Amino acid sequence: MEVVGEYNGWLVLLSVVVSILSSYTALQIVNRMASVHRTRYKWLTLGSLTFGGGIWSMHFIAMLAYDMGMPVVYDVALVVLSILAAVASSFIAFFIISKGLDKKVWRFTGAVLIALSIVSMHYIGMDAMKMNAFIEYNPWLVAVSGGIALAVSFVGLRLFSLYAQKGKVDDKKGQLKVWGSSIFMGMAISGMHYTGMESAAFYMDGSSPSLTSGPVVEPTMLGWMIAGGALLTIGFLIVLIKFDTEMETTNTRLDVANQMYRSILESANDAVVTADEKGVVLAWNKSAERTFGYMADEMIGEPLTKVMPEQYRNAHQQGIERFNRTKNAHVIGKSVELEGLHKDGSTFPVELSLSTVEDEGRTYFTGIIRDITERVKNEERIRELVYKDDLTHLPNRRALYEHLTGFIQEHESLAVMFLDFDRFKQINDVYGHRMGDLLLNEGAERVKSRLSAGDYLARQSGDEFIIVLPDTSAKDARKIAELIIDEVAASFTIEDRDLYISGSIGISLYPNDGTTPDLLIKRADTSMYQAKQNGGSQYCFYTEEMDQHITRKLQLENGLRKAVEQEGIDVYYQPQLDVFSGKIIGFEALARWNHPDLGFISPDEFIPLAEETKLIVPLGEKILLEACRQFRQWMDEGHDLERISVNLSAIQFMDPTIISTVESVLRQTEVAPEHLEIELTESIVQDSVQALPVMHRMKKMGIQLALDDFGTGFSSLSYLKDFPLDTLKVDRSFIQTIHENEKDRAVVDTVIQLADRLGLSVIAEGVETEAQLDYLRSRGCVEYQGYFFSKPLSKTEASALLTRSMAM
Repeated sequence: MEVVGEYNGWLVLLSVVVSILSSYTALQIVNRMASVHRTRYKWLTLGSLTFGGGIWSMHFIAMLAYDMGMPVVYDVALVVLSILAAVASSFIAFFIISKGLDKKVWRFTGAVLIALSIVSMHYIGMDAMKMNAFIEYNPWLVAVSGGIALAVSFVGLRLFSLYAQKGKVDDKKGQLKVWGSSIFMGMAISGMHYTGMESAAFYMDGSSPSLTSGPVVEPTMLGWMIAGGALLTIGFLIVLIKFDTEMETTNTRLDVANQMYRSILESANDAVVTADEKGVVLAWNKSAERTFGYMADEMIGEPLTKVMPEQYRNAHQQGIERFNRTKNAHVIGKSVELEGLHKDGSTFPVELSLSTVEDEGRTYFTGIIRDITERVKNEERIRELVYKDDLTHLPNRRALYEHLTGFIQEHESLAVMFLDFDRFKQINDVYGHRMGDLLLNEGAERVKSRLSAGDYLARQSGDEFIIVLPDTSAKDARKIAELIIDEVAASFTIEDRDLYISGSIGISLYPNDGTTPDLLIKRADTSMYQAKQNGGSQYCFYTEEMDQHITRKLQLENGLRKAVEQEGIDVYYQPQLDVFSGKIIGFEALARWNHPDLGFISPDEFIPLAEETKLIVPLGEKILLEACRQFRQWMDEGHDLERISVNLSAIQFMDPTIISTVESVLRQTEVAPEHLEIELTESIVQDSVQALPVMHRMKKMGIQLALDDFGTGFSSLSYLKDFPLDTLKVDRSFIQTIHENEKDRAVVDTVIQLADRLGLSVIAEGVETEAQLDYLRSRGCVEYQGYFFSKPLSKTEASALLTRSMAM
């Protein structure tokens, strides 16, 4: 009679869970095999036992789940054999995966072997059942179960191979795939088992031997115990896998970190050296080899003092002993500068940063050592730049002020000399700055040769030098100044050229002339300027009058700027007359300045100042505009005048905008160019290269050109021949002595005759007496101006004079 049993649903579910978890564990193990090559065989063994045990546990629990209402016991030998069959199938699978045998032929062969093992496990396990019944199998269902086993084996191998190739699957998406694959494999293995169970039919057998004979396994709670054991084993392995993964990750990170540390250590630009508590070298990187010249195998095991100069070794050893004894760090964690000893015996500056590590009671020192040779050189260079002149290597202005402050504090008297080389700019202009630099160096050496050991020489700037003479009287300073001037005046031979310069020296004395560095240097500079004004190549002591002169000059300069900006300069007009008729034929425009505090300032004082400060350009433009505007007004009033004369300085004449300025003024005032006479000084016409083009452009415009003060300077007849002049102005110095000095009369006669022969007009300046006018008339001079007829007049006075002249 056929026995029909019933399945315990909880045990069936439990068997499926065991199968799924076994599959999940197997996939995790495959993943570990792929990730960790060093322990591959460990995971091969664990995987075989785990997956095989899981399959067998699922099979046994599933059989226990089937209750036929009769006692069933199991043959131990056959149970063990079924376990071995399950483990064998798993071993085959994991072995194929571990070897990377991923070709289809291997997968098919492996699948057949695994399927045979699984089928053997299943039916051996079925045969291990001892009960009062016998089993008959449906061959078709047996074949189906075998086919399922083959399919499951083939798919399982493929999944294992895929996970072995992918490596880690720790991300969320990868874990979902693992669980999906595990559920598929678990359900497939369970399906194979329950198909095999379905192929079996159980029939009562009264002739069966007693169930108590022979070694058997009692089934009481066996299913639950096996399930619990399997789940515990699987759980333990999952935890083990996770732990191993984390450990491997940690080890990997440590390995990477260690490799990175070694890479950084070896590629570091600084020497990194590790030593033990006795100062014996344990590690020596590539940079240390380059820095000290010793290879690693020459230094490891050697004392660190091998690369220390002798004077540092005792201190180093004492420092190590003190730290080992007290653990009190003096230089640990700090950067110190000392010297290193190269293999070739040379020493060089280094910067050391020291740290310690304690390990099992032992102390290890790690030093980062940097060769700071270049840095030290740069710092020295910076100090030189800060306190030394780059060209002469003498102390510079900064160093001078610091030392002079110290001299003042330490000495009761001293002399400060301000030396400037005369005509040095010409050397630079003619021969170039390189020759000038060589000359400055040679000049500084000559000056230094005339000084004593306690004297101080510094370069102020350019060709200016400051000399400080401690404990020196005015008499001693005079002697040294004379020596220096003579030394500088001697010829210099620079690159086979003989060069000549001279020196001007200003001297101030402490404490009479000042008690601070600024004041002493300033007053020495003031007196040097006075020496230059006196002709140069001499010395000059400071006096209060010099300061008064400079103060007045500064006051005039500031006032002149305001006067130019605020129309503070007045234009005066001196009549120019016909010698024979006495008719006014024109005016010379002259600048006059009445300072609000200092009163009337002579043109001889403020015009040179305007030229020096370049204020002459805007000032000259204002005078030209005002003069032409006034001339236009007189013409509009009906006065018959030939010209308005305006002086141009050399600086104004050489200004690139002079032509456009004159054109603009004539256009604004509507004065015809032939009514404008430009008076030029000899300093302008001496530079014929620049002067001639400007003069020709003015002549082309129709402007009249007059040469002022002819005969007083470096007059040359070539001026009269080459330049497009219209008028010569005889200087007042000749006219004033015309009856007292025969030579002056001869000069006046010659100029008048020469001008007549060249077709030039002549106008005599400074006529103050009737006798002077009669003489000029007798010599044929046509025009004159001077105090005999009128001093320079304001525009109001000049207009009134013209009105009176018309009424006569």
